[in-house]
Order: sequence, then C-alpha cells, then structure tokens
Amino acid sequence: MTKTSCFPLPSGPSGEGQGEGLTRRPLTLILLPLLATSAFAGSRAHPGGTLQVALVSPSATVDPLTADAPVDALRLLLTHQLLCRVVELSRPSPTTLRLTTPPSIDPKLITDALQRVSTSTTAARGLAVPIASWSIKGRAVELQLKGPSPDLERMLCHPAFAIPVGAFKAKADRLEAFDEQPSGRPHLDAVVLQAADARTAERLFAQRRVQLVLGAATSDEVVQLFATAVVLGPGLAALRPALESTIDRGDLARFFVPGPAGPLPGLLPPSLAPQFPAPPVAKPTPLNPPRELSLLFDEEAAHEKSIAQRLQVKLQPLGYRLALKPTPRGQLRNRRPAEGEVFLQSVALPPTPTGALLLWLELAGQHARIPAVLQQLSAAPDLDARARELALQLAPELPLIPLVTRGLGVVAAKEVQHLTRDALGLPRLDDVFFATE
Repeated sequence: MTKTSCFPLPSGPSGEGQGEGLTRRPLTLILLPLLATSAFAGSRAHPGGTLQVALVSPSATVDPLTADAPVDALRLLLTHQLLCRVVELSRPSPTTLRLTTPPSIDPKLITDALQRVSTSTTAARGLAVPIASWSIKGRAVELQLKGPSPDLERMLCHPAFAIPVGAFKAKADRLEAFDEQPSGRPHLDAVVLQAADARTAERLFAQRRVQLVLGAATSDEVVQLFATAVVLGPGLAALRPALESTIDRGDLARFFVPGPAGPLPGLLPPSLAPQFPAPPVAKPTPLNPPRELSLLFDEEAAHEKSIAQRLQVKLQPLGYRLALKPTPRGQLRNRRPAEGEVFLQSVALPPTPTGALLLWLELAGQHARIPAVLQQLSAAPDLDARARELALQLAPELPLIPLVTRGLGVVAAKEVQHLTRDALGLPRLDDVFFATE
C-alpha cells in the first residue's frame, strides 16, 4: 500500500491556485504532494511495528488554540487532523462555504472547532472573522460569511481548527493506530512518546532506545511557520526604535533559539514572502530617568526565556529596565499587555499570506481592522501578492515586532522510512513505516 501526503496548494506570486477552481473542486484535487525527507521515500510500505519517539518538550497537554510551538503542534496532530484535510470544500454561493465530511466524521466535530476559534481570545480568533454563522445540513457544515472571505479555505489549515480524528488514538501510555481515520489507517501499529530534554533525547537515540527525536536542535532547511514576536503595551511606541536598533535578529536565531530557526524582519516568513533585511535604525537617546517595564514570556518555552534575557541586557543601556516574568502559556495567549507590560508571544502561522496577516492583526489588538483588510484583499487580482504588500505596509503601524521563526528539528534512525513533512513543516508519522531486515 502506498500513501501520499498532501496539503493545500499555496498560491505563488503569479496567483496560481486562486480563483474559481479553488473553491469549486474537492480539496483532494488541489493538494500539493509533500516532499519526502527520507532516502527511502520510494520504498514499498511495510505495515506494523511500534515507533519509539523522544519528544523534546516540557508540555504535558496540548490545546489546539495554543499549539504554537512546533513540537506541540506535532503532538496535537498525532491525535487530531487539520480541518482542511478531512472535508471537501465548495462554495455554493459567494457568501457560503460548504464543508462536506466523510461518513466517519460527525459534523458536530466541525462546528465545535469553529465555535472554539471564533469565541477564543487568542490570536487564532482573527482567522474566523469572515464567518458569520454555521449550520449542519446532512453530512455538511455550511458557513454563512459576513462579507469578503478570500483564502478562508487555506486558513482552515491552521492547528486551531484541528478536530480529534487523528492517525492515532491515545491508549494508556501509547498512541495506537486509528483504524477509522478518514485518510486510512497509518502504517505503524503504535507510537510511544517519551518526553525528554535535548541531552537526554540525544542519549536515548545514541543508545537506540528511540528511533526518532522530535524537537532536536538541527540546521535542517525546513518550512518555519512558528514565529516569536515582541508585543508592546499601551504607550510604548518609543520602545520600537530602541529594540530595533539594538537587537540583531540573526544573532537571536543563531545563538538563542534551537534550530531550525531564522530571523523574521517582517510579518511574513520566508515560505510566504521574499525576505528583506530590516533597515538600520538609529539608537535613541537613553531614557533618564530609566523606565521600569515587565516582560512576560511563556514559562515553558526555553527559547522565549533566552530571548527575554537578551532583551533585558540589550535594552538596559537605553534606559529600559525589564523585570522578567515567566507566565503560564494560557494566561499569556489570552490577553493583551497592559500599561507598562511587554509580551513575548509565539504563534503558529497558517500556510497562507492572508491568514498570517489576519493572525498578526488579531495579536496586535487590531481586530476591528480585519474586515477592511479582507475587503482590500478581495478586490486584488493576485491575492497573495496583495497580502504581501499589505504586510509590508502595516508592519510599522502594529504594536508588535517580529523577531524569529522556528521549525521542527528531526533526527531519525535509518530504519525509519518515508518520513515526510506537511506545509507547516511538521513530520507526518502516519506516513512512516519501518525498513525490512
């Protein structure tokens, strides 16, 4: 049996992938095959076996709304499935998007996901702005749209919309293959996850006690849609030039964030837009007297702690004294910074320039601007190109400063075959099988 991993076809600079065909054809007809990362990608699949995995992550549970670290999104998608992968998308009218489910999926799972995102206080809420309401009609869920909703199909490929019908089901201390998974049973019988720090994971792999390490620090060139930014509280516009003039994004990615990682000088990462170096910014005159600020970051995210410490050191000579405050992720993702506060926020960006732009607007507290942005995008002959233009235009106006992107580092044993990645840059373990002796 041969399995093919697919993902919605992103539109290129020429606008390919947009237009009427995108909305009327079943999603499976417009999917982009993923690139196999294993030398054995063309081998014949051999079902069975248990994959032992070391997971470099401190998180014990994963919420679709806050799965904004690569390893956490991967953990989520072992037991959940991206919504865009399990439904057939069509547009019966300009103001209706129909999501038709296979017989094995209860449409209520779809409406639960829509309700979760649209009522959340996280940045993912921005992706649901085009949706006015929804209703179940037989095996389909019909979305009634408020107005222009360009690229909503691809925005449904965000982890926040994931539904619990993944390739594996949790059972005791292991994940077992889910026979009724809509895209077919995975090749593996089971996956056993073992949480570990980076050094322990390396040792387990060297001792052949695990065959796969997820979250390893590597230099792999992979899609990086997991971004970290500084979000400014009210009245802190003057902090932007101070930060821009002292922080080297390349150094942050190279020395303070485990790879694969890279600098993010704008709102869109390299997989979604051409990259331009951040223009040089002159250092402002140091504040006198100094200003005391609180810098909040995710208490479980080691890279955020490292970045926070770097910002603390670099901004002190300019008169900003940052008190570092580790904070539970749920609290951090569900509110805006107050006066005198600065947040480090990490987000998972959808694989579309439009979706990424909406997510940043929501994170910046610009929810009210999203309908107008959608109106501008809907009139563009080339949707992705216009989204890129708007991203460049809006970046200096938003009270946030993107810093770095991250991907998921993977180390695999030779017997692990057909290890592929999706458009989020995450490995698809339901494609994996073992080499025969």
